[in-house]
Parts: sequence; C-alpha cells; structure tokens
Amino acid sequence: MNNDTLELKVSNTFTLANNNEADINLNLSLPPISTTGSVSGTIYDTTLLTGQVVAGATVKVFKDGTPYAHTVSATDGTYTISDLPMGIYTIAAVKDGNYLSADVPLTISSILPVKINLALINNDASTMNVIYGILSDKTTGLPIDNVKISLYSVVGELKTFVASTTSIADGEYVLDQVADGNYEITFDKAGYQTSTVNNITLSGGTIFNATTTLTSIVGNINSTVSGIIKTDLGVIVANAFVGLYKIVDGVETLVAITYTNAEGKYMFGNVLEGEYLVKAKLSETL
Repeated sequence: MNNDTLELKVSNTFTLANNNEADINLNLSLPPISTTGSVSGTIYDTTLLTGQVVAGATVKVFKDGTPYAHTVSATDGTYTISDLPMGIYTIAAVKDGNYLSADVPLTISSILPVKINLALINNDASTMNVIYGILSDKTTGLPIDNVKISLYSVVGELKTFVASTTSIADGEYVLDQVADGNYEITFDKAGYQTSTVNNITLSGGTIFNATTTLTSIVGNINSTVSGIIKTDLGVIVANAFVGLYKIVDGVETLVAITYTNAEGKYMFGNVLEGEYLVKAKLSETL
C-alpha cells in the first residue's frame, strides 16, 4: 500500500509554439491528514466463509444501531465501504431469500482498511408465498379492523382450513409462509356481508394482493323482540301464548305467535321496522 508523501498539484494551462520554452513550477504540499478508514471483504453463502460467493447482497454499516452507510456486493461477492470516520460500528449483509447476517463488530482506528467477510444464512420461509391486502367499507371507503380472515386450501372439491388472521386499525392484513397451491379466502365481521376471494393460485414466492371491500348490512338487519312472562306474583309462566301485533294507523294486526319455554322466555326474530305490541296469556286444554 502506497500513501502520498506530498499531495498532487496541477499547473495552469499553457500554450507552446514552435521552439518555445515553458517554465512551469509547482509547489507541493503535505496531503491532508486522513481521519477516515474503510472496510472491505467478501460475502459468502455459508458460515464457513468459503465456497460460493454472493453477488448483489446489500452490506450495511451501523453506528450505535443506526444505519450509517451501505453498498452492494459485486459479481465476485466483494464489497468496499469507504469514508468511515474513526469509531466503533457493526456490519451486516442480506439478500432476498436470506436472513440478515449476524452483526459483526467493526472498529475503524486508522486509515488502514479493515477486512471482514460475511456469511448469509438461507431463509426458506422468505421464498414462500404471501397474501396481503386492505379491507374497507364499500360505501364509506373507511378501513375496517378486526375482520376475521380465513384461508382455505382448495384441492378439487375438498376445501381445508389453513390459517387465519385479523385486520388491524388501518384495514391491513398479511398471511405469510403460505405453501404453493390453490386457495380461497373469506372475510367475516358482524354487521357486514361475508366476502370471498377464490381461485387464488400461488407458487414460487408469489406476493398476492387480495384487497377487498365489504358491504355493510347495518340497518338491513331485522329486529328481535324478547322477554319473560310471569304471573302477578312473579311466578314464571311456561308454555304461555305470546302474540306479536303490528300497529298501522291505529289498527292492531297479529303478525307472529310463539310460546314461552320452561323458563318463561320467548323471542320473535326477523321483525321488520314498525310499531308493535305484545300480548300473552295461558290457556288450559280441556
């Protein structure tokens, strides 16, 4: 390694004619004192730091845990990061399909280059498929949280549950590490119609966007009427007749009947909007 003893200097331009004499004097000065160093090395695909080199890996230097500088390894797996001020760092590397390598301590204490080789560790999960998306209300466009997302594997007529997750506050969800195959997704939340995305084919690390809008059914869900029938003394009345009457323009019409259970309870479901009253009685069979 050679270092300049005196710094390179450049003269002004000059012109020479035939048989001219040029008198060019230069004053050389000491080069500035370098306060930075560098790190270089090779990226390998095994922890033995030998064998197959890795091109196109991102190599990053961290200072106190904060990213400071980075580069990309060349076709022969080599990298160099220069202009690092004196100090203590860590360095790591990553490439698609690999985990981030373990942080390696890096100390820059002089202008002499530091050599550090790094090893990548294969991550099989990173080459699997991912399904993601954003769920929103079809009418308002607002995100919907706490939607249950269920993933089913589909093989012919057979549908098998695989995994589930829920959407977060901004409507986002992710299903990761999904194996190759054909799938169907369902989206369920109270107050919304169940939605389905089917015919999803995944292979070789597909990233599939299943962004979906859900249709609200709030306001379209019919009402219920329920209660308990007792005597004046508070005794529960089982098997009592209960009639539901709808009132239109002051006219009562019996629209549904039921009977209380052993606990004196009754309920009418699927009751449309309107004005109603309930009548009850107990009869004996003679």
